[in-house]
Amino acid sequence: MKHVLFFLFAAFSCGTLAAQDLVKTDTSVILKLPTETYTVSRLKERLVELAMNNPSLKVWDEKKEVTKYDQNRAKAGWLNMFVASGNLNEFTIKGSSSNNTLYPRYNFGLNVPLGNFIAIPAEVKAAKANGRAIDQQKEADKLALKSAVLRAYEDYAANKQLYELQLPLLEDALNHYQEVESKFKQGDQNYDVINDAYRIYNAEKVRKINLERDVKQSKYVLEAIIGTTLEEVLLHL
Repeated sequence: MKHVLFFLFAAFSCGTLAAQDLVKTDTSVILKLPTETYTVSRLKERLVELAMNNPSLKVWDEKKEVTKYDQNRAKAGWLNMFVASGNLNEFTIKGSSSNNTLYPRYNFGLNVPLGNFIAIPAEVKAAKANGRAIDQQKEADKLALKSAVLRAYEDYAANKQLYELQLPLLEDALNHYQEVESKFKQGDQNYDVINDAYRIYNAEKVRKINLERDVKQSKYVLEAIIGTTLEEVLLHL
């Protein structure tokens, strides 16, 4: 029995030594967010502005540039109908003015496939329509990105608040456990009482770890969208 009590006492003592670190707040994820309505609105606007620089939107700019090349290539089809050729002859080589025979130096022709009158305008219209579709898709993606960044901010703010609300509960559980542990050492409490206190404390500790993970993950999601750290945004707000 003495060996069992010694083991329990040692285990509880080790838990107490580690408890102080677990109650500490992780300042790297618990940032001071603005509370004034105007400042919060300004922060959200800034987050949306940064999100508009997301590389996923720049892809549409590159695709729009491709449609311009397609339009130019389609319009060049009209020029392909004109044919120009040059002749090499005695007149052009020697430049003799005594030769009364006239040889044209250049020949110009016009090759007009009738299908081009339909195909070329259709290709130009298709390229322009593709450009308009890209513009519309970009606008749709901008709206979706705006919604995503605002949701990410709200998720972080909510997770941060839940985490902060959990800290006093964990501290209360720790204080209760330490109080029971002190009485246990003096022989004023039995094993069941300290075991219950330790179980409650562990449960609060697990909640704290899970909430801290949620805060970090929501912060990472937000920062991935805006392309910078939240600390940097708040610093220059």
